[in-house]
Amino acid sequence: MGIPLLDTGNAHPIRAQPYRMSPQAKTAIEWEIQDMLQMGVIHPSGSAWASPVVLVPKPDGEIRFCVDYLKLNAVTRPDNYPMPHTDELLEKLGWAQFISSLDLTKAYWQVLLDESAKESSAFTTHVGLYEFNVLPFGLRNAPTIFQRLVDGLLAGLGEYAIAYLDDVAIFLDSWAEHLEHLQKVFERIREAGLTVKAKKCQISLNRVTYLGHQVGQGTINPLQAKVDAIQK
Repeated sequence: MGIPLLDTGNAHPIRAQPYRMSPQAKTAIEWEIQDMLQMGVIHPSGSAWASPVVLVPKPDGEIRFCVDYLKLNAVTRPDNYPMPHTDELLEKLGWAQFISSLDLTKAYWQVLLDESAKESSAFTTHVGLYEFNVLPFGLRNAPTIFQRLVDGLLAGLGEYAIAYLDDVAIFLDSWAEHLEHLQKVFERIREAGLTVKAKKCQISLNRVTYLGHQVGQGTINPLQAKVDAIQK
């Protein structure tokens, strides 16, 4: 089921020109577009809307292909679905003896866009105009739309499962019950047709990294690398 139409009211379509890019950045964009076309993430567009592309480096050395939807977001009606408080989530995990942390693969891209929303998602590049088939990064309501999805995914499991966007955590003091609960969450993920990124999952540990903190066994500590960055 797709997300609702991007409500832009009576706003006229907004057109932007592609940002100037280095030859290396242009090559990266071309590779990303080819990959997304092959995966069915995007398709060529004839939309009257057009937003420019930006490339954002990720901590693991990869790049995140993003679209600068600043002007589109300015005319988009906000979705005010509540986001969870990270401190409350960390407090729940801090006292657990066993924790599993799951990361959903390219999370937003696992959410289909409604047909009527695709046109507004169009982005312009030096090699043409395209639009998304799935929820792209950068849209004003993307976080709340995805949070609503994962909250529905974990409905009724709040005593031992939480999520902040694509970061899902399962926690408990009993080893046997933890394994049962982990299986329930995996079943929910499979039934929803979602996938997890195996190399970023932490399964049945005493302490895990979650939302920039080391948590578990009565402790909640910020990652030292982030502390060092602030101090410097």
